[in-house]
Amino acid sequence: MQVFTDAQWARFEAAIAAARLRKARPRKEDRRMIEAIAWRLDNGAKWRSIPAELGDWHHAYLRFRCWAVTGVWAKIMAHAGAEPKLAFASVDGTGARAHQKVAGARPSKPTH
Repeated sequence: MQVFTDAQWARFEAAIAAARLRKARPRKEDRRMIEAIAWRLDNGAKWRSIPAELGDWHHAYLRFRCWAVTGVWAKIMAHAGAEPKLAFASVDGTGARAHQKVAGARPSKPTH
């Protein structure tokens, strides 16, 4: 399963190289990992729903989280010449809270 065309990936790969990411160990399978992240963001699915052809969902999540915290995504997008778009926005529903009545609480009895 391919999420990016070869031309899109070549541009993205050049942006990764230009960002000069330095880590202790070399990264493996960048394309599959980044395609898994893009697939998840595009579909709005849970991390566990990433297709097996795109690799392990947990490793994709860890890479996404690490790069988000350290600002790597901003560096890559700056080198790609792309402005952040709404498609890259992601809201994790585990942190969103709803009002107790929306969550199914019983209505309180009116006091007279």
